[in-house]
Amino acid sequence: MKLRSAAAVFALLLLLLNAGHVESRRHRDSRQHNMFVFGDEFADTGNYPEADLTKATRAYYYPYGSNDKVHGATPTGRFSNGLVLSDFVARILGLDESPPAERKREQDGVDPSGMNFAVGGAGVVEGTTEAPNLGTQVNKFKRLVKHGIIDDDLTDTVALIAFSGRRDYERFKDMTNTEVKAKVQDVTDKIAEAVEQLMDMGVKKVMVTSLPPLGCTPWQSRSEDGVYDGKCDSQKVSSIHNEYLEEKVFQNEHVFNLDLKAAFNHYAGPSPRSKQFKYRLESCCESFDQSGYCGQVQDGEEQYSLGSKPDKFFYWDDINPTHAGWKAVVKESQESIKNFLDI
Repeated sequence: MKLRSAAAVFALLLLLLNAGHVESRRHRDSRQHNMFVFGDEFADTGNYPEADLTKATRAYYYPYGSNDKVHGATPTGRFSNGLVLSDFVARILGLDESPPAERKREQDGVDPSGMNFAVGGAGVVEGTTEAPNLGTQVNKFKRLVKHGIIDDDLTDTVALIAFSGRRDYERFKDMTNTEVKAKVQDVTDKIAEAVEQLMDMGVKKVMVTSLPPLGCTPWQSRSEDGVYDGKCDSQKVSSIHNEYLEEKVFQNEHVFNLDLKAAFNHYAGPSPRSKQFKYRLESCCESFDQSGYCGQVQDGEEQYSLGSKPDKFFYWDDINPTHAGWKAVVKESQESIKNFLDI
């Protein structure tokens, strides 16, 4: 009887050990990809230098991060009330959130999940010292690999390139068609070059965002008297940009089109198919002055209004979605992303 009981206990222990091994392996498999992120405020998780409150640094101040339960409802440098695009994409890879911002890395190494180089206010072509453009971000990544700070075995690496278009196309309404096409040609050439450089380094999979419908963002659809234009008729830049990307980038089977144009139109376009968001054009955090910004404070007085139910708004500020907006956008492409990454 005792022998039989001992054998039963032993068998049970073996079963538990095997189950733990399977669970451990499953956990490793779900996190087999590490991730490197390039872009602007759509993907930034704290790379812009912290400083006193300005439009550029607003993501470090209330009300940014005010609904971010992951980080204690405090600002983290993300340009939203919660998580952003890179966080939700990272979750599909099995991560809790985007890899850490490059600005916060320790000098002797990087997080095993990867690194985020995206900076709010950056452009693909245009950039500043504080918000370097795409080429500069990729060059920084290359230097870290060259010096051994990032492992040069990039076999299981996924890269995300995500731009809103705000910096590169900020004056598109004042441009002629010829000027627009020349600008778009330059921007999409630089995206194609970045993709090629990353793949030459050994990155096997690259996700690139298409340009969302700029004319439907509060940045463009809000008139001087505060009325929003639901027609969203300023689409020429987005259409040309995405056509060029299709030709230059998305023909490669190892590049995934994270189609923001389709997803944004689905939830916040002129004729949205989804009714999830009650407010599809308006900003949840709206500056009183059209030239102002969400979070602006002057003489101790807040210069903005704040919606009481952020989950009902697609847009958080004049171009960036809310936490709920980004969550919906990524969910739209979740299965396609999994298929692309074989997870």
